[in-house]
Amino acid sequence: MEVRRIALMVSDFEDGGVERNFTHLASGLARLGVQIWLLAGRARHPYLEDLDASVAVIPVTGAREPALGDFLTRERPDLLLTGKLADDFAAVRVKSDLGSGWPAQTRLVTAVGTLLSGRLDAQRWNLLKTWREVRRIRDCYERLDGITAISAGVAEDLRQVFGIQGVPIGVLNNPIVPEGYRKLAQAPCPHPCLAGVTPDAPLDERPPVVLAVGGLRKVKDFATLLRAFARVQDSEARLLILGEGKERGHLTRLGRRLGLGDRLDLPGFVPSPYPYLARSRLLVLSSVREGLGNVVVEALAVGTPVVATDCSAGLRALFGERGLGSLVPVRDVSALARAIDQGLSQRPDRAALMAAAEPYGLLPAAEAHLDFFRRLGAAPR
Repeated sequence: MEVRRIALMVSDFEDGGVERNFTHLASGLARLGVQIWLLAGRARHPYLEDLDASVAVIPVTGAREPALGDFLTRERPDLLLTGKLADDFAAVRVKSDLGSGWPAQTRLVTAVGTLLSGRLDAQRWNLLKTWREVRRIRDCYERLDGITAISAGVAEDLRQVFGIQGVPIGVLNNPIVPEGYRKLAQAPCPHPCLAGVTPDAPLDERPPVVLAVGGLRKVKDFATLLRAFARVQDSEARLLILGEGKERGHLTRLGRRLGLGDRLDLPGFVPSPYPYLARSRLLVLSSVREGLGNVVVEALAVGTPVVATDCSAGLRALFGERGLGSLVPVRDVSALARAIDQGLSQRPDRAALMAAAEPYGLLPAAEAHLDFFRRLGAAPR
């Protein structure tokens, strides 16, 4: 099918990976000559400032369904891509409500960046509620024309747990690494632990700063990271966690109880982690569940080694295929502490780390997405 006009929708526009991935993908597709709209839940955000100038940002500040319906009937794009469940459900409802008014050429696709079965963990004891959630997602996704999955594990989760069989699923890399990432890494780093460090300095010339990046949410399991860091042998090591969220108070109190003092800092959300990544000794991903973990790829792109939990089939494949290192069990404080100690002392081949990030570049990933979109069926479902 011909794809010249694409709309991407993130109505709840926050500080997460979906928002970053969609702004990168929008810019990459625009660079390939596609007309792009980004329907975003706000008109201003640091991520939106990095968009290609040709991308039209459409603020969705009211009810998402009327706004989406008006947009589709007015602009009639060739494809609508959503990236969060709330938008997936809204798009399917709009498609049903519009009926024959739904633009005939508009294919409906969602991007799945995490194991959706993780949503069921908190309610697995309630079989009826679990069954209803599985059915709700399956009924929605069976109305789609295509699905992109961040990893083969995510695709398999959709097929096996949710029974998605008749909808094309493309396993595609996210456009995580922007073209100007080296320039971003060269920007000054405001944190006093890293401000005097030369970007891309050899690892043994960097201070023993352990960096973590992500929303302060339970799924990131920064509590386990704090407990592990309290056992790290290097008394000069410092832990910086970039991000904001509901867990800030809990993590601050936990840090005090563990006696971390000024060895722990929570500077808050930063638009670009690259100045920090290019100067830190080690990145740690402590999540309970991830689709991949964008920040892992961002760290690899600047040659910074990574310690991560075994929270993602995508990470398992990335680490295993390239020998980047081992993954530690989720929520295992002792194993994570040992891995951090080892990571702070080892000096891996930085060129190999950087090479592992290349498939996640802006244009290669955008080209793969566009190719998948073009191979979708001739008639919308």
